[in-house]
Amino acid sequence: MFFSYLTTVSFNMSKLDLKFLPKDHGLSINNEIGSISVRLMKSQPQNDLGVAPTHLWLETDVTDIHLLMDGSTSVLEVVKIATVVSANIPTQSTEPIRAEVNIKISGGQCNLIISRIKPLILMKSAKKKPLVLHESSQQDKVPKEKLALALVLTFSVPELSVVLYSLDDIPLFHCCLLSTHFSASKLVNQGPELHAKLGELKFLVAVKHQQLINESISGTLLHISRSTLDLEQKEAGKDSGVDHAKSALSVNISGIGMHFCFYYLELLCTTAMSYKGFLKSIRPPKKRPVHETSQKSTKNAKGAQLVKISVEQCSILYVGDMRLEDMSVADPKRVNFGSQGGRVMITDDANGGPRMAYVNSTRFPDNKNVNFSTSLEINRFGLCLNKEKHSMQVELGRSRLTHKEYQFDDNPAEEVTLFDVQKAKFVKRSGGQNDNAVCSLINVTDIAVRYEPDPCLELLEVGTRLKSVLHRLKLQNSATEVKDETAHMDTLTKKDPTDNSQQEKAQKKRESVIAIDVESLKISGELADGVEAMVHVGSIFSENAKIGVLIEGVAIIFCDAQLFRSSRMQISRIPISVSDSLPDKKFQSATTCDWVIQLRDAYICLPFRLQLRAIDDAVEDTLRAFKLISAAKTSVLFPEKKPSSSSSSKKSKSKSTVFRYIRLIVRDLTAEIEEEPLQGWLDEHMTLMKNVFNESIVRLDLLDQLESAKNKDSPKAKLDGSASENSNDSPDVYVDAPGMQSLEKLREEIHIQAFKSYYQACQKLSVSEGSGSCSSGFQSGFKMSKQRASVMSICAKDVDVSLSKIDGGDEGMISFVKSVDPVCAKNDIPFSRLYGSNFTLKAKSLSAYIRDYTFPLFSGTSAKCDGRLVLAQQATCFQPQVRQDVYVGKWWRVNLLRSATGYTPPMKTYADIPLSFQRGEVSFGVGYEPVFADISYAFTCALRRANLAKRWYFERPEPPRRERSLPWWDDMRNYIHGKFSLCLAETMWHLPAATSPYEKLDQLLITTGYIEIRYVDGYVSLSSKCLKVYITSLESLAKKCTLEPPPHTTIPFLETPSFFMDIAIEWGCDSGNPMDHYIFTLPVEGKPRDKVLDPFRSTSLSLKWSFSLKPSTAEPMESKQKTQASSNDSPTLNVGAHDLVWLSKWWNLFFLPPHKLRLFSRFPRFGVPRFIRSGNLPLDRVMTEQCIRFDATLLQINNIPLQADDPAKGLTLHFTKLRLEISSSRGKQIFTFDCKREPLDLVYMGIDMHLLKVFINNTPEQTSSKDAQVESKSLHTKVADNPACEKSKTKTRSTEKSRDDGFFLYSDYFTIRKQAPKADAARLSAWQEDGRKKSEVTSFKSEFDGGDESDDAQSGSDEEGFNVVVADNCQRVFVHGLKILWSLENRAAILSWVGGLTQAFQPPKPSPSRQYTQRKILEKKQATKEAEMSNDGAPNSSPLASQSSDPLQQTKSSDPASSIGSSKLEPTSTSETATKPSNSSDSGDEGTRLFMVNIVQPQFNLHSEEANGRFLLAAGSGRVMVRSFQSVVQVGQEMFEKALGASNVSIGESKPEMTWSRFEVSVMLEHVQAHVAPTDVDPGAGIQWLPKIHRRSSEVKRTGALLERVFMPCQMYFRITRHKGGNPELKVKPLKELAFNSPDITAGMTSRQFQVMMDVLTNLLFARAPRTRKSNLCYPLDDDDSDIAEESDAVVPDGVEEVELAKIHVEVKERERKILFDDIRILSTSSELSGDLSQSPKSDDSTSIVTGSKSMLVKRLKKELVNVRNGRKEKHILC
Repeated sequence: MFFSYLTTVSFNMSKLDLKFLPKDHGLSINNEIGSISVRLMKSQPQNDLGVAPTHLWLETDVTDIHLLMDGSTSVLEVVKIATVVSANIPTQSTEPIRAEVNIKISGGQCNLIISRIKPLILMKSAKKKPLVLHESSQQDKVPKEKLALALVLTFSVPELSVVLYSLDDIPLFHCCLLSTHFSASKLVNQGPELHAKLGELKFLVAVKHQQLINESISGTLLHISRSTLDLEQKEAGKDSGVDHAKSALSVNISGIGMHFCFYYLELLCTTAMSYKGFLKSIRPPKKRPVHETSQKSTKNAKGAQLVKISVEQCSILYVGDMRLEDMSVADPKRVNFGSQGGRVMITDDANGGPRMAYVNSTRFPDNKNVNFSTSLEINRFGLCLNKEKHSMQVELGRSRLTHKEYQFDDNPAEEVTLFDVQKAKFVKRSGGQNDNAVCSLINVTDIAVRYEPDPCLELLEVGTRLKSVLHRLKLQNSATEVKDETAHMDTLTKKDPTDNSQQEKAQKKRESVIAIDVESLKISGELADGVEAMVHVGSIFSENAKIGVLIEGVAIIFCDAQLFRSSRMQISRIPISVSDSLPDKKFQSATTCDWVIQLRDAYICLPFRLQLRAIDDAVEDTLRAFKLISAAKTSVLFPEKKPSSSSSSKKSKSKSTVFRYIRLIVRDLTAEIEEEPLQGWLDEHMTLMKNVFNESIVRLDLLDQLESAKNKDSPKAKLDGSASENSNDSPDVYVDAPGMQSLEKLREEIHIQAFKSYYQACQKLSVSEGSGSCSSGFQSGFKMSKQRASVMSICAKDVDVSLSKIDGGDEGMISFVKSVDPVCAKNDIPFSRLYGSNFTLKAKSLSAYIRDYTFPLFSGTSAKCDGRLVLAQQATCFQPQVRQDVYVGKWWRVNLLRSATGYTPPMKTYADIPLSFQRGEVSFGVGYEPVFADISYAFTCALRRANLAKRWYFERPEPPRRERSLPWWDDMRNYIHGKFSLCLAETMWHLPAATSPYEKLDQLLITTGYIEIRYVDGYVSLSSKCLKVYITSLESLAKKCTLEPPPHTTIPFLETPSFFMDIAIEWGCDSGNPMDHYIFTLPVEGKPRDKVLDPFRSTSLSLKWSFSLKPSTAEPMESKQKTQASSNDSPTLNVGAHDLVWLSKWWNLFFLPPHKLRLFSRFPRFGVPRFIRSGNLPLDRVMTEQCIRFDATLLQINNIPLQADDPAKGLTLHFTKLRLEISSSRGKQIFTFDCKREPLDLVYMGIDMHLLKVFINNTPEQTSSKDAQVESKSLHTKVADNPACEKSKTKTRSTEKSRDDGFFLYSDYFTIRKQAPKADAARLSAWQEDGRKKSEVTSFKSEFDGGDESDDAQSGSDEEGFNVVVADNCQRVFVHGLKILWSLENRAAILSWVGGLTQAFQPPKPSPSRQYTQRKILEKKQATKEAEMSNDGAPNSSPLASQSSDPLQQTKSSDPASSIGSSKLEPTSTSETATKPSNSSDSGDEGTRLFMVNIVQPQFNLHSEEANGRFLLAAGSGRVMVRSFQSVVQVGQEMFEKALGASNVSIGESKPEMTWSRFEVSVMLEHVQAHVAPTDVDPGAGIQWLPKIHRRSSEVKRTGALLERVFMPCQMYFRITRHKGGNPELKVKPLKELAFNSPDITAGMTSRQFQVMMDVLTNLLFARAPRTRKSNLCYPLDDDDSDIAEESDAVVPDGVEEVELAKIHVEVKERERKILFDDIRILSTSSELSGDLSQSPKSDDSTSIVTGSKSMLVKRLKKELVNVRNGRKEKHILC
């Protein structure tokens, strides 16, 4: 009652000392308070109702508080605590009490001294009693009434300091908090709320320790500028709408700064570990019952349900240094010897010592450390944690991780940004059904990551040192930790195992879904010295990263050159169950999945001169050196760490993801080899300039003609008379010709217009960006277009590639290698590395292009392939090791061991690839060869070794080369093995006939049906159906004389239903086993081989080609069956003389192209030094043998001449079987690399023709147009049957008559053999026997045979050795059953055909200008020589002797024996030769046999038109021998005197000599008999032939019904001799001699028979052949010109200068005409021509030449073309 009347209470105390002396502890705790002041006021104001709440006011002040004071320091020191409490107490209990509390602390400091706090904690723990649990019922508990209170609390601390001491009472850290304000409130029916404002917070290192650190490092560990904290809690209730209490915490921080060095980190770790041990020592772990832990897990977690943390700016700085010291580290090497030793760890070097690597620093001797700093700056950081929804959200603003390295000198520090992100967001929440899935979202914008070795090594050293510190601290506290762990393990072992299994199942059921949304990711780094790499990604998106990822804008760049680019890429992962697929349970824990990669487009580029192998080597060496540096740092800084065992690595590998199936789908795939900028720019702009300036050249020529016309009309020109002489040379005489000044202006305007057109054409080009490999330097200024940016490009559409694992792993791959490589199966080769898979390829189209050429190199549609590919490396013995220095970053050099160059086996390819296409297109020409050299150079640059270092570049001495490198053909047969097949349903092959790869028209075109190409080691086969070959010989002829294309029916040059080609490739090398490509030593050998490549290097090459043409159906080849060969179902060759000329040019162009095309790779390149060549033999020198076999069945050759009235039109050759065998060899020697090689000469030639038929098809052609009559190549020609005397006598006369029409020749067998002495008879016989086995030759029986079956065996027998081949270079011909019908019609046809062939194969004549120039040069040399001789005073000698000296020397060079000492020839008559042979190159009188013809049963039917009869000459056998004799003879002086016309010319002592040759043809016929058959008695009787007459038959068989014998069988001998001699200066007319002898001839004939014989002799045999006036090689429109040219050449002799000048003028006119044709074609292809056809050229308007359209220029050129043609004819007449 007393207090109720009090209103004010005050209490003051000046000083208070509190001492605490606990009993039995020996402690003395002193506390001191300076002053205490308390004031309490009470008031109860009145209101209208009379009831007012009581108001209390309490104010306290406490100053100078010192708790746990010891001397001058206290654990807690407070200057002043001021408290103000204001409360309103209502009179009614239902109303809440409202109170406000304001607390202010001034000058507070807390010293955490463990030595003073520890006794209190121990004392408190000692007084604790055991806890006794009493069970009580729920009914005994009585709920307490809650007091309604509305409280508002305000707490402020202007300054607060906390000093943390070590366990040894040493101050370590100092924490200072300024301007702290707290406000809390608890209202009725509302949760508590807390709002705090924290000022500046600093966490410092004590001053004593700060002095030990570098002054450049600040002592502030943590600095927080301003921060706010908001805590709000909602009570459970209906008003709040929540079931239970929820709290939300929000923290806002304006700035955080952290500064570290390694000492700070070590101090923090030491303090934390010491405090952790201290806490464990004073509070051991408690033993709790099991049910208590389970109940605790079920309770709801306490704390804030919603936490939000926001940081505006955060900065973390680490300042440290890296030690630069020399170290050494063990460098063991794992080696796999395969099946001959397994996997071995090599730990010793060659000297027996440990295998070590030495890490040295590149610093200066005075610098032992390098200082650096790493800072992380975050502009905005936000964290939102919602425990109720199990969600977390993290937002990150602009963040940068920079690394700064300080230089030793005064240079500024180098700063590198290692990580930079613009914005990042991470969201994690529970989702799915029953919250079983954890969903996460990662959203990042603009990420840039940079890797450099120096920052990584520096941070790695910090981490290693920190691990060492933690490990040392852990060892110090190991005793207490072991005790705690043993005590704690007792409780863990008592847990129910069922709970663990349930928890594991719950964790397994809980899936994680990670969604990714990344924009602009850029990863770059310095992978090695001089190797920069960058990966740029536009965006990454995924709804579930475990299922798939969508990536857009991917680009991979190495050394500023782009290698890969794709606009969109999707990677999908399909997990599969492995319980069924993997029988081993150990692997069931591994994650097996299928991968699907889809790309919209993919661009792969081989940049210009990018050295990929050097990059790979540098990265591999740097990575290995980096690992060695890391291991060395660990061994020095953390020596207690144990190296990881192999078992742990195996365990980690077993848990890795297993790839079972990978599928790659690319919509548009492009792979390119980048072009050299200078080369591409020049080629492209040269083409532009040609196209643009051609028009300007035409306009300038027209202006020149205007100027020449003006000069001709001038008075001076009229006096000279030049206008009248050359009036026909100019197209027009312009009346109003402009002046000289105006002409110059027009020329200038034409040039300006041309350059404007060129500029516009350049602007239309779409410039290619390029890969960036030439972004700097000289070639960076040359920009190419997109069409010209690549040397070679491969394009594919809708590519689908599937890769699957090979069953059996390594064993399955080894078994596959043995199946495709017999050498591996035989020798059981071990392998150290194996990579392989089954693959399936599908593509809509696949094309390979070379530059912007007209036709693709290869193009195919609907590609399919299902094959297998294995990459295997042969195991070898441990290679010799060499030392190599590898530089990592700027500070480290690692000296390590590596395998010596040339001892490591390469990775080889073993494949089984069956590739098929629906339609294919192939092109190749000699213009492609320089490009192939560029492609080869591109791969050479990419695969060669090089030093890419920029920071530590120095010339590394190359190791001495033990051997030459292998050529590319040996590399191919060394690296690639297996089975390859290519199948195409239809193909088209373009083989241009010009050096320009842009040629479209002049080409050899091959079309085929189904084609299959197979390749295995040493064998290539090709089979095709419906092969057709088209040539453009007629178009090439018409191009020279007309503008219009020739209107003709396009027929194939060659057409065959079936075509087969086989190529057998046999290599020779020093090892003797060229198929054994395992040239490196095996592990069982123990040591490397002295020579590795040389035994495998090719020393010889034998190519055996086999071509076969077959009909579509297999017809039985019997003598009684006719062979009806048509162009559709049998091989047909349609050829003319002009086709042969075109083919010879095409062949020479392909196999003997211009020198710079074939040898383009040997010429120097721009900016590239010349390298030393390998020294290998070229392929043409390696080739020692080449055999070609050509077989054709039912082959038909049709002669297609150009002229419509050609007698040889319709000439047809039909072969039932044709075989051609040609072999070229260098001889029988054993070839080595350094041996002398003879030239590759023809050593054998064999031709077999069975049932040869030659006839003239005179079927008239139904043609209407004149052009069609000129050139008709219809394939549907009627093939006449063979004329013969059939065995079957049921045929009518009309049938026999039709069979005789057009007949010329028939033969059962026709063989040709020729063999050289240097041929290898054994190899040649083996090759021929192999050909006979592959295609057995069936004996064909002639339908003309009239004997029985026994005659067939004799017909093909070798009679008297006629078919024996002797190696003497003599060409032997064997003919059996020859029948020839010789008539005027046949003679004209054969002579025309042979004349055309002669013109086709004769060498081209030099042009008149060339001949004239050569003659002038010779005359000048001769005049100079004569002048020198006259000046020297030499005696006069005959000019003839001097002229013949040069040819004489040539003759003497071949034969050492000269004509010295030979006597003079005696004077002879004028009819005899005044020469005498002095030496003969032939042995005896045999001479040199050129060829020999053996004929069995020949029959010659000579037709007489006037006498109406035929003269049949038949023989049992015959032989024709052709020999040549050569000798050197001396010419008498009298003959020269007569030739010179002056006898006083002294010839001198040396007698003139000349070569004398004799050409002799000897013919011997046995059993010759002649018959005469009238043709007017029975017109339908046909041609009469004799039956077979055998030599062993004594009686003469009956002849035909109309045959009348002229003379009995006898012997006949003919000899034709032709003598020729002289030299180029002295021509001697050749002498001909004919001799005939028949010892036993008996003739008897009537006058009619004699008339027939004489008519045949006079009009058919001995008559002069008609001269062919028209050329068979000229287009029909040029008939007149060709006739004029031929007549002038025949009449006018050589050496007339006027004629030669006229011919030169004609040549100039011809050249002008060709130029006009080219200009008209170029201008006519322009698009402008179609719009300006109405304009006409005006001769009096000179400006129209400049401003006129192209159509006007074309009209002018056509008019000029007519004038040039007329002038050409006139010049021909003059000639």
